[in-house]
Amino acid sequence: MRIMIVGGGSVGGRLAEILVKEKNEVVVIEKEEKIAEALGERLDALVLYGDATDRKILKDGNIEKCDAFFALTADDKTNLMVCEVAKSFKVPVIVARVNDISNEPIFMELGITAAINTTTAAVLAFKKVIDEPEKHLINYVAGGKAVVFERAVQKKSKIVDKKIGSLKNRFVISGVYRNGEYIKPEPETKIMEGDILIICAPLEEVKNVNWWF
Repeated sequence: MRIMIVGGGSVGGRLAEILVKEKNEVVVIEKEEKIAEALGERLDALVLYGDATDRKILKDGNIEKCDAFFALTADDKTNLMVCEVAKSFKVPVIVARVNDISNEPIFMELGITAAINTTTAAVLAFKKVIDEPEKHLINYVAGGKAVVFERAVQKKSKIVDKKIGSLKNRFVISGVYRNGEYIKPEPETKIMEGDILIICAPLEEVKNVNWWF
């Protein structure tokens, strides 16, 4: 994938490192010269020094060819502006860092893929470790109102041998991994011991999900 990151600070820089290791083609735009130089030295990525609110530098990074775009600066106004530009270039996946949680609705009204307040996400993740340590968290969505996670189906699980279509609950099984292979969930798909389920649920529904396991 070709991925553009605006903001090469602690969040953007770390994300760039991870994406590069996963063999993605990464472009980072950073307005602080020293930070840009440091990133350029340590990353196998294209690092551009400049202000991303200038459409020219986004074009220099070939934004029109990007599969995903991350706005990760410490300034919400900047993040909003560059997300609007990314949307005008029809980038398929657009994610913004929201520094002030009160600004989250503004980002979501823009119609981007996700708006993440890093403080809220961290607090919820810490709390989740205490509440449900056996669950593998994937991500919080809908502004922290819902969660996506993995659950392993054990022999004792009440969900064993149930068909997905028979589960009348407010959670969604969006994926099934069986013996390392992905199975697209259908209403007639029967859940088996050893399956790994990818589940999306509102936070208030998580306890009901746990009942099945």
